[in-house]
Amino acid sequence: MSESKIVRLIQGVVRQTNAGKIDWEVTEREEVFQASFTNYSIRLSQTEADMGVDYWLTIINNEGLVIESVSDVQVREELDGAYRIMESLYANARRVALGVDKALDDLLNIFDHDY
Repeated sequence: MSESKIVRLIQGVVRQTNAGKIDWEVTEREEVFQASFTNYSIRLSQTEADMGVDYWLTIINNEGLVIESVSDVQVREELDGAYRIMESLYANARRVALGVDKALDDLLNIFDHDY
């Protein structure tokens, strides 16, 4: 079975995020992170659902219109481990957007040099 374009997109976003090639940013909405490209932006978010948390990937065009939005639940038939993949993607995007690694480096610089 061939993968849909949206699944291929998710896989590409995961690869590029893991490689540190996507500059995720915070948005006006708490816990929603965005990466902007030439004509589109991608947002990652989480929502509370009946069975726990759902993770969402949303594509927005250059006019600010949502043109596609999918959750881990919607792609689970096609993407093995969709929940874990989307959960990890969201967590990694969050780390980049909030500058977690820089904060850890700064703090380690203080605490690794005990006097």
